[in-house]
Amino acid sequence: MDVVVASFTDPIEAHLARGRLQAEGLDARLDDEHSNLANWEWRLAIGGAKLRVPAAQADRAREVLAALDAGAYALDEPGAPAAPDAPDRESLSSRLAWAALMLLNLPLPWRRRRRDDDEPTSRIL
Repeated sequence: MDVVVASFTDPIEAHLARGRLQAEGLDARLDDEHSNLANWEWRLAIGGAKLRVPAAQADRAREVLAALDAGAYALDEPGAPAAPDAPDRESLSSRLAWAALMLLNLPLPWRRRRRDDDEPTSRIL
């Protein structure tokens, strides 16, 4: 018999939690995930996407979900500096490409500038 260990109004968050449980070796599944995606206005009415595991694994699943909420599986600390070779996403060409997409519905490629370019890495807008 399966037990509901968590309920999510955001289906993407539910998929992340299910993936974490499956990575820990637990048999997790989601119910009502497609209903939440297809009829987003019904999410609260149907109780969101329900994350279920077998009853024997429920305690371990709750421990993993509590650790996930506490940030035990976070990759970076907030505010940590980016890797020095990581590209900066803001450039003049990226802004022009975004404007062309929004105004003309025309997707354009853009060049990402690297941090070691002559331009400053941060700007106050």
